[in-house]
Amino acid sequence: MPWRVKSTITGGKTISVADASEYKTKSARLQELSNDFHSLSTSWMQTAMQIESQKSSIFSENNKNFNGYFNDDSLQPILDPAECRIKSSQCESLSNKLDELSSLIIRANNLYANAEYKNRENLDNLVSIGTSIFPVTAIPFFASVGFSILLDMTQKSGMKNFSKWSHETASIQQGFIRGFSKHILINPVTGIPVHFISSIQERNSNKHSNNPVSKLTSALSLFSAKINDAKQGNNLKVTKIRLPHREYSKILHYRGSNISQALGNLTDLSNGNLGVKPPKINADAATIAIQRFKKKDGSISWLVTIPGTDGKPKSPFGWPQNAEVMSSSKNVRQNADSTRMVIEAMRKSGIKAKDSVILIGHSQGGIVAASIASDYSKQYNIKHVVTAGSPIANHPIPNKTWVTSIEMEDELVPTLDGASNPNRNNWVTIHGTAKKSAIAHNATIAPETAHNAIYNSLVANRIKSQNKNKENNKKNNKQYRTKSYKNEKLFEKDGILVKNVPEEGTLTHDLNYHKAAYEDAHQLGSKEIRMQEEHFRKTLGDELEETTLWQGIMSN
Repeated sequence: MPWRVKSTITGGKTISVADASEYKTKSARLQELSNDFHSLSTSWMQTAMQIESQKSSIFSENNKNFNGYFNDDSLQPILDPAECRIKSSQCESLSNKLDELSSLIIRANNLYANAEYKNRENLDNLVSIGTSIFPVTAIPFFASVGFSILLDMTQKSGMKNFSKWSHETASIQQGFIRGFSKHILINPVTGIPVHFISSIQERNSNKHSNNPVSKLTSALSLFSAKINDAKQGNNLKVTKIRLPHREYSKILHYRGSNISQALGNLTDLSNGNLGVKPPKINADAATIAIQRFKKKDGSISWLVTIPGTDGKPKSPFGWPQNAEVMSSSKNVRQNADSTRMVIEAMRKSGIKAKDSVILIGHSQGGIVAASIASDYSKQYNIKHVVTAGSPIANHPIPNKTWVTSIEMEDELVPTLDGASNPNRNNWVTIHGTAKKSAIAHNATIAPETAHNAIYNSLVANRIKSQNKNKENNKKNNKQYRTKSYKNEKLFEKDGILVKNVPEEGTLTHDLNYHKAAYEDAHQLGSKEIRMQEEHFRKTLGDELEETTLWQGIMSN
């Protein structure tokens, strides 16, 4: 069975109390109407059963008197069971639609988002306090993740067991990570050296986070960075891929002028699905894309697309760099190889201080985007940041920068910062939930289709049993069947289909899940998402002038 994603939204500009009350009232009224039509559907079905029962009794009684010549044609009731079942189906269809509309009003306007956000925070705090005081409670948590990874390695099952573990522990991951980090800081044996090392890292840095996870990664990066430098070197070389002029337009499949297209380009770039194929691309290097746009007023804007960790031996986007870009220290974040590569590519591209810039990234790429927005706000005019599966809650992103974050509910990576994203007017977080769906990949069934099938079947039976009204019934049936929903663009009420993933699913850290989560949030038409999309589009402008690829590689 395929996978589908439904989304909820937190953050953004809160609607007024009066508007929220009105939306809730309308939602409740729709729910009442849904219940009423469901009751009507039941009544019509019961009526059909009663008529059938009475007809059976009449046939039985009269056949005794008419020697078996009394049949269905002898009765011409105003209302027959087939008609009742049609009415029942129609009422049930209306009931389902009204129930769906009631739920959509709640989802689209985030009416209970703040309450859900507070509940999540309360659970995180409870788990965090318990873990920080009684760290032994974290043993099963970390042991189970280790066991799931071991099973995947021995069974060669990909990440099936780890994915199952992540799904089952989703609600407590953030709390455990925050609590265990707190324990390390408050325990004198571990806390004193960690505080000392992090203070060294944070010197001459006027921006740092007091979050325990950020402090811990800051201390960890002092050692991981040195080990990594010894292994792959600390000399970064950033080069532009030279191509014939006619091929620059073939690099990415989309213009990237809206968030959905930008996510598509990010996915293609992460998977190496480009219009430019090797050997023109160095397979051992990290690759990012930079696009230049021109607005109607003649000003220039830029879109920087940053994939996540690639794990290549000489890549600046390796595993150790994650700790550096998550550090509480501005200096450490700026000196991370991945950050240095993007900044160097931006400089060589000719991005000026006043040019509008949008950064979009997945996983480590999103963390780098948040770091640049936080630490280079004076050097660059970062207008908007879009992240997918990135732990960026602790980054001091300026209030002037808009943020669109996409996170899957059972995805471990975004919880690694031990905190939920801030709630502010221009920072929206989309939370996607993936579930298996019984609807086929190529299904384009309108809500009315099931009802049409029932209707056609019942009418066909009715035609057979009522020969005298055969022509009228054919006419009515034909008239009903002319209404077609084939070409209508349907609202995907069961969520957006996740494309390019196997039926057994993958880790929801896969970008295809984030794309589906954004599409579902977008189809809800909420004000918050419309504002984010409009800001993204207006910042870039309409005319794409150039797309370039930049590669970075480390050496001794």
